Order: sequence, then C-alpha cells, then structure tokens
Amino acid sequence: MFSAGGASYAGTGYEDLGGGTVDDTVRVDAVVVSTREDSVYYPKSAGEQTERYFATTPAKCLLVNSVDDPSTRFAFVCNEGAQLAYEGIECGEDEFADGALFRQDRADDGTWSEPELVGDEQCVTPADLLAEAKREFATLPIEASAIVVQPPNGWTLVNVPTITYTQDEDQVLAAALLGIPVEIRAVPDEFAWDYGDGSDALVTSDPGAAYPDESVTHTYEQPVDAVTIGLTTTWSGQFRIAGSPTWTDIPGEATTQSAADPLQVYEARSRLVEDSVG
Repeated sequence: MFSAGGASYAGTGYEDLGGGTVDDTVRVDAVVVSTREDSVYYPKSAGEQTERYFATTPAKCLLVNSVDDPSTRFAFVCNEGAQLAYEGIECGEDEFADGALFRQDRADDGTWSEPELVGDEQCVTPADLLAEAKREFATLPIEASAIVVQPPNGWTLVNVPTITYTQDEDQVLAAALLGIPVEIRAVPDEFAWDYGDGSDALVTSDPGAAYPDESVTHTYEQPVDAVTIGLTTTWSGQFRIAGSPTWTDIPGEATTQSAADPLQVYEARSRLVEDSVG
C-alpha cells in the first residue's frame, strides 16, 4: 500500500496495477509470489508479463541475489540513487513500516532491468487500513456461539425455569489488509435468545451462566414434543497491526446464528399413591 493522490505516481512511471484507490490509498490488485517482506507483484495481464513490482526493506538493498526466479526468497542490489532515496524510516509502535516500491521491466531477451524506485517507504497507520478492516470484518469467519441448556438431557418441564447460557469470549484471527499483517478481534456484545415457543426474543448483553449462578432463563407454559432454542450473537470488531499494542474499533457489526439440539418440554403430573403398611 502506497499513499498517492490517485492510482499512479506522477513522474515515476508507476501505473495502476489493476486495483484501484480507497480514499488516498493505492490498492494493488496483483499476484503475491513470496512472503510479505519479499513480495513480488505482477500487474494483471492477458499476455506475457512485461513488468513487475516489489516492496522491500532498506537492508535488502545491500544484499545480492537473483530476482529472475520470483518463486524463491530474494534480495537485490539497488543502484546508488535508489539507496540515497531509500535509507529507511522509523515508525511509531502502532504503525507499520511499509517497504518502498520498486519496478522492473522485462527486455525482449527476457532479462529484467535494474530495480527502479517508484514509491517511497512509509509508515502505515490504522487509519490508513480502516476501510479495508471494515470490509474484512464483514466476511470474517466468526465461530458461532455454542448454546448450553440445563437440564442437559434434552428435556425440561413446564413452569420450571430452563437455563441457557453461552461463552462470552473474544475471537482473534490473523489477516492481511493490503498485504499488511493484522489481527482482527470479534467481541460478543449482544445475545438474542429465541426459545421457539412463539414468545418474544430475550435480548441481553449477559451470556448467562450455569446453575446455581444462572442469569438467563426461560419458562415454558405448554408441553412441546420438540422445540429448538436459537441464539443470534452480535459482534463488534477491532483490529491492530500485528505486533502493535493498540486496538482500533471497526465500524459496523457482524452476527452469527446458533441452534441447540431439539428440546422436549414435559408437563409434570402429580398423583396420590397409597402408602403400604408393613
């Protein structure tokens, strides 16, 4: 990711790679061939690739290796001008030092030109990634909340509170936003219980607890052969650049759906029996 006023760097020869812009951020739509710190980016093309881009760190300017085989980890020799223009920067603890962007062109004989610096190294902040974080959170594979019912054997009684509860635990998943490693955290904020008997949903921020500390219960008024208890959990999102200490809130929310095994609701009947006299 490299900040710019549009999809190209004026005067550098860096053209749009087939992606687009988000606010003032260039998003490269390309194939990543190696690891993030050694990434090679190829513009989308129907024919033979005639140009490629990659980001690197200042230290790699001093290493000698071949970039002709992008399937391997590589380094390269920067020309003197590139080294002077690219001496490295220091970023804050919540920022990511994104490598400078270099370009190579393929000659008619199949060889690649010397790397040309087309985008400076920069410090990426959480604000630069917020729009991408929102999109990523909307499709995050959040695990649905598990439902626990007490009594635990698939049945309960009319006019007796049935206990339900779930886990109130955050979920943290690793992701990459515009190629930058991040952690995204899903936080359960609200639980909506549907007890399957036509009653209004019980909406609460309390995940409930097991007996004898139960706090979320429902009392059935009629016997039912099989009723399914459902739970909708609403999650808020946060993210942080990998290794940084600060979480940033993500706009919007996500929901997951859970369902318990079918529950039988019995009506307890009392009857008098004659005591035997010994």
